[in-house]
Amino acid sequence: MLVDTLIAIGAFVLAISLLVAVHEWGHYIAARMSKVRVLEFSIGFGPAIWRRKAGLDQTEYQLRALPVGGYVRLLDEREGPVAEEELHRSFNRRPYWQRIFVLAAGPGMNFLFAIVAYWMIFMVGIQAAAPLVGGVTPGSVAERAGVRAGDRIVAVEDRDSPTWQAAAMAIVDQILGDPTVQVTVEDEQGARRDLLLDLSEQKKGILEDGNLFGAAGLEPMRDSRPILGDILPDGPAAASGFAPGDHILSAGGEDIGTWREWVDYVRARPGQSVPVTVARDGTELRLYLRIGSRSEAPAQDAAGPAAIGFVGVTQSPEARSHLFVTQRLGPLRALARGVQETGRITALTFRVLGNMFTGDVSLRTLNGPVGIARYAGEAVQISGVAFLMFLALVSVSLGILNLLPIPILDGGQIVNQTIEKLRGRPIRERTQLAVQRLGLALVLAIMFVALFNDISGFFRPGG
Repeated sequence: MLVDTLIAIGAFVLAISLLVAVHEWGHYIAARMSKVRVLEFSIGFGPAIWRRKAGLDQTEYQLRALPVGGYVRLLDEREGPVAEEELHRSFNRRPYWQRIFVLAAGPGMNFLFAIVAYWMIFMVGIQAAAPLVGGVTPGSVAERAGVRAGDRIVAVEDRDSPTWQAAAMAIVDQILGDPTVQVTVEDEQGARRDLLLDLSEQKKGILEDGNLFGAAGLEPMRDSRPILGDILPDGPAAASGFAPGDHILSAGGEDIGTWREWVDYVRARPGQSVPVTVARDGTELRLYLRIGSRSEAPAQDAAGPAAIGFVGVTQSPEARSHLFVTQRLGPLRALARGVQETGRITALTFRVLGNMFTGDVSLRTLNGPVGIARYAGEAVQISGVAFLMFLALVSVSLGILNLLPIPILDGGQIVNQTIEKLRGRPIRERTQLAVQRLGLALVLAIMFVALFNDISGFFRPGG
């Protein structure tokens, strides 16, 4: 638990520091391109732990103690006196389009980072869960629609769903508008069916626990097929004629569909002889297996160690191959996919925000620093690719957040600059101060809700 917490904190600090640096670097580069003098480039808040001045402008670069933000301070007459010879380099003296360019460049760099991250992800290749249905809850929306265990979800609203996550995201995108979702499934024989999932009752709370398919009564296929790998030379299976690659179909008249079912069947029958049907090279064979017996430790009861069955086989790596799909693309296709993925997530995020304002999506979906740290820790422990995907998602969110028309954020400042341009004169300082206070209150309110969700998540079942 302590190790997981430390990993989560470390991953959170790394993620936020990197993404804030990317964001502020966007402002910095745009300011330099627009001939605006950059006074400070700071990552973090609080006391400075490192600082250095460099360049012709003697820009001060800083690292501060709290890596939860950052800023770029520009030369600006509104913040202090500016020497006559430097006036042309003051932010407020630059043309309107350059000021907008500087303000928008931070969020823009976050979107560009996401595109590059997805580009790298799809070039390296990403392994994801296949869209296979492992179970259907009795009486659920999915069962009423006709979904069956073993079905593969091939499309949602005519959009291909190559992975379980892609299908989930497509469903979220659809229910934000119409809670009735058309899903195309394919059974194990290759026959396709178009089904309708009516998620009207689940729409409002479906995002709260992140289990989108669970609300519909669907569970992904997690267990693998009962295909044999290595056979122990002196074991019961070898003596009974089993061979690597045999696919167990039934045992003792009971259908065996997963490796877990096969293991449980064998362990429960020590010393018994049972007929087993296997598929080998396209042919079904019937073998007779004498299950071995061995003691289980520790003891299950006071009488001594319990006996369990064993047959001396391992599972074939091929048995799990159908549970995952690997998406790997060439450089150009990966770049196009990176742009597409970033655009899709951006559009989906805006739709979720819109539905929050209308009350169709619960505010409980907002995550604060604790929730983000938890996801960062989980991602970094899975793989580097998973952590890079997490960074891409958070980078898009950071870009969108800063574009919201809230005073003190980039979007609010863009609105402010546009109003001044239309009016032909600056907004009164008193009005700006009042608006900034309102913006600060809104940001603090959002942070409070997100932090409340983090804390309350610990007290919800499964939180």
